Formats: sequence, C-alpha cells, structure tokens
Amino acid sequence: MQIKQTLYIDNMVCNRCKTAVHRIVENLGWRVERIELGRFTGWPPESRDDVLPVLAQQLETIGFRLRDDAGGVISRIKGLIIDYVYNDVASSAAPLSERISNDIGQSYSHLSRLFSKEEGRTIADFYRIQRMERGKQLLVSTDEQISLIAYRLHYGSLGRFTSAFKESTGMSPSAFRERGVHMPVPLDEL
Repeated sequence: MQIKQTLYIDNMVCNRCKTAVHRIVENLGWRVERIELGRFTGWPPESRDDVLPVLAQQLETIGFRLRDDAGGVISRIKGLIIDYVYNDVASSAAPLSERISNDIGQSYSHLSRLFSKEEGRTIADFYRIQRMERGKQLLVSTDEQISLIAYRLHYGSLGRFTSAFKESTGMSPSAFRERGVHMPVPLDEL
C-alpha cells in the first residue's frame, strides 16, 4: 500500500482548477482523498515509480506547478486567501490569519515571514489585492449595495472599503460602478 501524500500546486484559483487537477490525478491512477485550492491529498498509484515527474508535467501543460517545501506552503496560503475572498468565507467570524495558521499548523508570524521571503510581498498585500479585485467584480456585475460588498470583503466599515478602493483605483466605488467597465485580471496573475 502506498503512503498518503499531500502535494502543493501553484495557480489553483477556482473550482474548475480543482476539477482539472482531480481529472489529471485520477487519470494517472491516484486515489483522491481531498483537493483544495493549492493542495491535493491522496495515494499515488502503486504501479509507477515516476509518478511525481509525470504528474508535474501534466499539471504544467494546463498552467499549474507542483511545489514542495516552502513553495508548497505559499501555494496553500494563496489558496486559502482566494477561497476566503471569492467564496464568501470572509463573512465567517474567524480572522484570516487564524484560518491560515490553523490550516497549515504553524504560527502566523512564521508563515508571514516565509511568504514575504518567497513572494517579495506580504500576506496582507496579497490579501488586499485579491479583495480589491473581487470588489471591482462585484461592483460591475451585481446590484448589491456597496455596504454589503464591504461586509462580504471583511472591511470593518463602508468608509474603510471606500478609502481602500479610492487608494487603489483613484475613484470611489460608486464612480467605478457607474463607469461599469472592468476587465478582470486572472487570479494567478495578481
């Protein structure tokens, strides 16, 4: 019996990404336990010795990258942040820092230093960029009140959201909505 493995995968940003990874690992004979943004857990096929290089190559053909060590943790942090922002997990009571440290099992301060070293930016910067992109999408694609968008994105108040939005875009959320144009940036490019 093969030993269960947890693998970290860069550029997983949505449920379609999880489906694509699921299809690849199953086609290679892996038994899947769980697939999350940035992380896959399962048992490799018993019949192959080159299973990781083959998996890495197949993932790369569709824009993903198999990571290890510190890079793998970074992939998972990014996945947690994207899930927190885009799947409305931000409305939960647990702060993002707590969710990250609990999921990975290391202190947030350690993970923050590691992320900064590997990415050249902080976790807070990555989170801010993701929230702003989601805010832009919600403003142009929904009629939702701006105060509710601020709440969904875990800003403490409408004023905080408005200030952050103006700082990022140079215009208020209302003006951005009225303009009605936003070309979304792929999440793996943010």
